[in-house]
Amino acid sequence: MAVFAEALHYFPKMEDGIKKCPVEGVHYFKETFHKEVEPSVYPAGLCIMLSGTKRIVFDEKSFSYGAGEYVVCSMMMPLKCEIIANHKEPVKGIFVGFSANDIRELVEIMGLKEQVENDKSLPSPIGPSVMSSDFKSSILRFLSCLANEKDAQILGQSMRREVLYRALCGEQSHLLLKLGLKTGPFVEISNIIEMLQDNYNKEIDINGLADKANLSVSSFYRLFRQVTSDTPIQYVKKLRLNRARDLIVLENVKACAAAMEVGYESVSQFTREFKRYFGVTPATLKIS
Repeated sequence: MAVFAEALHYFPKMEDGIKKCPVEGVHYFKETFHKEVEPSVYPAGLCIMLSGTKRIVFDEKSFSYGAGEYVVCSMMMPLKCEIIANHKEPVKGIFVGFSANDIRELVEIMGLKEQVENDKSLPSPIGPSVMSSDFKSSILRFLSCLANEKDAQILGQSMRREVLYRALCGEQSHLLLKLGLKTGPFVEISNIIEMLQDNYNKEIDINGLADKANLSVSSFYRLFRQVTSDTPIQYVKKLRLNRARDLIVLENVKACAAAMEVGYESVSQFTREFKRYFGVTPATLKIS
C-alpha cells in the first residue's frame, strides 16, 4: 500500500482514534488494527487519506480509497466501513468538515451558480476522488499550518477554505456543486438531514419534514430514499444506534441510559435493534 510520505511528516503523534485540530471542524484520525466491515456514520466533509486503506459500502456498492485519495461526503451518511491497516502501515488521515454555506459561498465566487442550476441530475451523496497535484499542495500547506498553533489560529480557516476549493475542482465537484444551490431536490434533502442530525433523538414528524422540503409526503419519501438509500425512519434509526454505540464504548454510558438519550422509550426494543444492526448486544459490545 502507498503512503503520502510528505504529508505524514506533519502528522502528529497520537493514539488510535481522533484528535481535534485547532481549526473548527477539522480532526486527525488513526487506526492501527484491521477492522471488518461495520456500521458507521460519515459527517459532511472530506475524509483525506495519508496512509492505509478504507473500504466504504453504501447503497449496496463499495469502493476503497487510500493514500493520495479522499472521499467527499456531502451530508451526514450512515454507511459501512472496513479499516485495512496494520502496525507497519496504519490508517492515518485528516477530516475537513464543511457546511452547505461554505460550499455555497465558493460556488458564488467561482461563478458556477448558473452551471449548477442547469444541471438537473441527482448525484450520490458520497464518492471517492484522487488528489490532484494542486490538492496535494494545498493539503501539505494546511498540515504544515496545523502543526503550529499560532499559524493555525491565524491562517487555518483560510487554508481550510483553499482545500474545499480544490475539492470543488476535483473529480467529485458535481457532488459538492449541488450544495451550492439555495433550492432544489438535493439541497432540500440536505437541509432535512441537517435538521434530523440535530434532532435525531426526538419524535419524527414525516408530514412536517415533507412540508419543510416543499414536497408531498410520497414525493419526500421517494426523494429521501433516492439520495440516502434509506427511508427517513431508517436513517434516523441508524443515527440513533451509532450515537448509542459511541456513548457506550467511548463515554462508558450504560446501555439503558444510552437508549433513552438517543430517543428510545423501550430498552428491549433498543437492544433488539442494536443487535440486528451491529451483530452484538450492547452488553457484549461493552465487554469487548
